[in-house]
Amino acid sequence: MNEPVNDQDAGRTFRLLELIHQNGMLTQRELSRRLDIALGLVNLSLKRLMRQELVKVRRLSARRVVYLLTPVGMAEKGRLSARYLTDSFAMYRNARGVFLHHLAALRGQGVKRVLLVGEGPLAEAAFLTLHELGLQLVAVVGDGQLFLGHPVRPLDEIDPAAVDRVLFAVEGDDARWRAALDARGHVPERIDDLARLLLDAGRPQVPVQ
Repeated sequence: MNEPVNDQDAGRTFRLLELIHQNGMLTQRELSRRLDIALGLVNLSLKRLMRQELVKVRRLSARRVVYLLTPVGMAEKGRLSARYLTDSFAMYRNARGVFLHHLAALRGQGVKRVLLVGEGPLAEAAFLTLHELGLQLVAVVGDGQLFLGHPVRPLDEIDPAAVDRVLFAVEGDDARWRAALDARGHVPERIDDLARLLLDAGRPQVPVQ
C-alpha cells in the first residue's frame, strides 16, 4: 500500500533503493553511514519499503541478511531516478550561476586557495566553477576515496594556514563536519556554506527603506 511521503522521504527512499540495488549485502549500520542518517531511521525506512513491497529480505544465516529490490522496487527506483535527474539538472544550473558570482567576488578579494568539504552535487558544481575561475583546489575532504578524479583526503591532513577559504558542501547531517572544522582551527568567517548561499540567492530581496 502506498504511503504519503514528503520530498525528504522521497530523496531518502531513492538513495536507499540505489544502495540496495548496488549491494544488498550492506548492513543497516553501513547504510546508516553511507546515507549519513541515524541507524534507527534506516531501520524504520527499510520496514516501510518492505511494507510497500519495494524491498524484500532474504536471510543467509542467523546474523546475516541480504536486501533485494522487488520488480515494484526497481520500477520505483527508475521513477525516482528520472525525477531527481530532472531536479538535479535544474539545481546544477542554478548552483553554477550562484557559485560563479560568489567565487569571482572572493577571487577579487584575493582568495586563491580553496578547500572543498563534501562530495555531493553542490560540491561538483563548486569544483567545476572554481577551476573555471583559476582558483587553487587545496584538497577535497569527505568520507569517500575519489571525487571527480581527485583523491578525497581526511580533514586532519589539511593545514588551515594553507587555506584561504573553505567551501562547505556537505549535504544532510552536517554537524559532524562543522565540529571537525572548528576543532581543526578553521574559523567560521572563512567558511562558506554553499547550501545557504543557494537558499539566500533564491529569496526575494527586500528593498531598503
